[in-house]
Amino acid sequence: MPLIALTLAIALQTAPEQQAAAALDQMHAAAARADSAAWADRLAPDLVWIGNETSERWNREAFLAFAAPVFARGEGWTYSARERHVTLAPDPCACVAWFDEVLDSATYGTARGEGMLVRRDGEWRVLRYALSYPIPNDLATGMTTEIKAFEVANPIVDAPGDGVDSREEEAAAATLNALHRAAAEADGATYFDLFTPDATYIGTDVTEHWSVAEFRAYALPYFLQGRGWTYTPRSRALTLAPLDCRCVVWFDEALDSQSYGTSRGTGVLVRGDDGKWRIALYALTFPIPNALARDMTARIRAAAQ
Repeated sequence: MPLIALTLAIALQTAPEQQAAAALDQMHAAAARADSAAWADRLAPDLVWIGNETSERWNREAFLAFAAPVFARGEGWTYSARERHVTLAPDPCACVAWFDEVLDSATYGTARGEGMLVRRDGEWRVLRYALSYPIPNDLATGMTTEIKAFEVANPIVDAPGDGVDSREEEAAAATLNALHRAAAEADGATYFDLFTPDATYIGTDVTEHWSVAEFRAYALPYFLQGRGWTYTPRSRALTLAPLDCRCVVWFDEALDSQSYGTSRGTGVLVRGDDGKWRIALYALTFPIPNALARDMTARIRAAAQ
């Protein structure tokens, strides 16, 4: 995003959204300088951090243990936000926000993060974070074929998802199931009725950051030809956001696709005034196994030059 456009986007944010974004900047900056105390202070006690490989779903204690030896060596890791969108949850407390961001990594090139922040005692901290490395469309078929072959030879066990333990999470899960069913049946009317009017859909290529209107314009021609797409959930975690309205749910799910193999969906559902749960953010990615990550991200960077 050009500097002028990024400055304008920041100016249009509410004060709580700017403060939430600042917490993300503080987290990334602390990690880059291997400041473990400052970095940990930006992570909520009930954090879940989702790594690029589907086996990586850590609570705060496990993620701190993973990071400790890296920071002890003074290494840290550098991810700086190139583009970011922060949305305040529809609740008067102004205490929950979700976000998506495009990142530059010194090691891996372009990365992407989606998640949720929560404000407690006046401080914004990361409650959920999902990290991935977007694969460009012109490399997707070849790379996902490689990933499928690797996973056959080296099976990766998905991290277990959280159980659905509330009526709200159960209803939100039903909306996700309906979304995947409508896509498989090329039912465009049902599919797009499952999104909020101001929803965002993020595709696997880093350029695919669409409003729901833009995504509808892209997808409807396929649906009208009877060409849908099938992503079958094999594991899923849902988290009811800590709001009095009980009207926002974060989700992450591992998906199977005949065309692409393993995929992941992350995002947010919101319950409207009509009582229906709809998707406010959906981000689709192709998780790259850790053993392939450095090679594949290097090839992605080389192809972009």
